[in-house]
Amino acid sequence: MGDREKPSGSESQDDKGKDNRMPSQPMPTGSSGPSFFANEPIQFRVRGSTITGASPPKFVTLEEIMKAAHGMQNMALAHEIAVDQDFKLEPFEPPDNSYQKLVKETMHKAYFDILREELNSDPPEYKQALVLLEDVKQGLFSILLPRQTRIKEMIEEVLDTEFIKQQAENNSLDFNKYANYVIDLMAKLAAPARDEMIQDITKLTDTVDIFRAILETLEVLELDLANTLIAMIRPHVQQESVAYERTKFDEMLKVSEDGLRYTREWLQRHIDKVELTLPVTDTNVIRNVTAQTLAKAYLELLEWDNSKNYPETVILDKPRFTELGTQVYRLICVTSLILLSPSCGADQQGQHKQRLKEKLFIILDNTSNDIELKVILPSVAEEVILMTEQLLETLNQEPLTSETKELIKTQILSLRDPEHRVRQIVRQRVLEFLKMILVCAGGSRQIPVGLSAVTAELTAVSGTLLRYVMHNKAVFTKHYLDIVEEELSKS
Repeated sequence: MGDREKPSGSESQDDKGKDNRMPSQPMPTGSSGPSFFANEPIQFRVRGSTITGASPPKFVTLEEIMKAAHGMQNMALAHEIAVDQDFKLEPFEPPDNSYQKLVKETMHKAYFDILREELNSDPPEYKQALVLLEDVKQGLFSILLPRQTRIKEMIEEVLDTEFIKQQAENNSLDFNKYANYVIDLMAKLAAPARDEMIQDITKLTDTVDIFRAILETLEVLELDLANTLIAMIRPHVQQESVAYERTKFDEMLKVSEDGLRYTREWLQRHIDKVELTLPVTDTNVIRNVTAQTLAKAYLELLEWDNSKNYPETVILDKPRFTELGTQVYRLICVTSLILLSPSCGADQQGQHKQRLKEKLFIILDNTSNDIELKVILPSVAEEVILMTEQLLETLNQEPLTSETKELIKTQILSLRDPEHRVRQIVRQRVLEFLKMILVCAGGSRQIPVGLSAVTAELTAVSGTLLRYVMHNKAVFTKHYLDIVEEELSKS
């Protein structure tokens, strides 16, 4: 939530930041009429997360998020919050043409149809209006932190159910007065990004439309609060998640026959004993070998052979490393294609490379392996030729000849071979750069020769990889050291 002006009697922003808890928000209506909100807690879809398999469900409630954050009841969910800096919630929308979506739309339509019919009757009826105002009140409560008790008391006082009921019975209920109060309060509580949304409500003239927009906006503001809280608690979760995951994994090891079998096989493939006099007992040597071993082992996860069993210690992050591996694959392909594309040697060549890179990433967006690459390369060749011709025309140079076009096409199509020399060189340089980042734990590093066109993408990949690795190492370094030390102790 942004630093905004508060209504009289509200807490300061400091009070907001002191409490990161969010209790379950029941939605009583105070009436037998239909409610805008579902009886169950509002669900949110996890966005930017790679939750799959035995991990948490794709749809969670805000209460589940907060419980996982503070009580660590769900290791996988806490792990998601800790590791994925893009972990956010978005509104849960049932699939189109689904029964759930039909029910939701039907209930909401009935809700406002009843309200409009009652208000337009002569004399007006206010049964559904009372339900509406109670829903609005509960919606306002949902965007408050528990410590904001004075604001809650003020809302209770202004939207007093019994007083509003008396006004309805006396036919003196002023909907516009309450609408203006709610809109003003939302404007003070909401983040600046929602100013335009709230301002749009003030342009409406129909009473029912105004309150429908209010309820829909309150749902958006609750989501904003949830994501703000997640961002606030992430450092706490990161700290707690390391100790919690380590404890839970150690508990699992006590009851399993060999809970590190596949992790041991994974590391043993990368332990380099060359130039070492075995057995090794020096602690510093063991640590250095472990650092080098882990760097190579983590890179293997980016090009994982599915015929092998995945290491137990990184199983929660398997979808992440798989996705990151796909990004690295595309980065290698795009860089190779740029290097094989014609260079027109003009001042605009840098801009041309940038546009070509952006176009290639779009074309290869759904490409994750050599089979898919082979299918898409003819289209890539056509696009490279087209963009080269456009550049030549801009520079008033001679157009490409048929022979040159055929040569370009042949060069592009040759990249279907995974052993292609250019692909192999680019791959080697990318992996060496990533290994250096992992061994040195970040820092400023020079982009390898030939990769300058993809500096931004390579930097983003290396930063994401380092974040995953640092969390994993924080949890499991002791086990990794033990495995390497045991291997180096053998004569």
